[in-house]
Amino acid sequence: MNNNLTLSQDALIQALGRQSAFWGLGRTAGEMYAVLYLNSDPVSLEEVAQRLKVTKGNISVAIRQLEQLGMVRRSWQKGDRRVFFEAEVDFWKIAHSVLGLRYKPEFDQSFSLVEESATIAEQAALSAERDMVIERLKSLQEFYRLLDSLVEVVLDMSPGQLKAALEMFKLLSQKDKQG
Repeated sequence: MNNNLTLSQDALIQALGRQSAFWGLGRTAGEMYAVLYLNSDPVSLEEVAQRLKVTKGNISVAIRQLEQLGMVRRSWQKGDRRVFFEAEVDFWKIAHSVLGLRYKPEFDQSFSLVEESATIAEQAALSAERDMVIERLKSLQEFYRLLDSLVEVVLDMSPGQLKAALEMFKLLSQKDKQG
């Protein structure tokens, strides 16, 4: 590989490792995705482990996470018993998968717990503290509903529709700034 391409891949490995760690997947998952993403051919786990200088065990955990999120898929090569992996390169598919599989169930469970918290707070004895807690929980519930609605709308849009909606939001934002 050309030295500049290797440096480019190193930078992407670092960037996606940081993003992946930020989102709770672990650094290795992001780094692994970067290696697969910038390879035009399927890559074996051994090759990925070598490139990242990590153990195959560490790679195995990360690959399962990436498979569950629809970010990579398995492939086989005739005459080779090893399993190879390819990155999903359609980020729209990845976003749908991540939002649908990871965000939605967690969000629904969290929202349910916030509603339970509000129900319990409403049963407390009347007081200024109770009123403040209920007011804040209602505000949080409203935010959750808005966020959930936004994700639902985004999941129903095509990439072109989302781009158009973003352009519209930018125009609205500029109008608000101009007064």
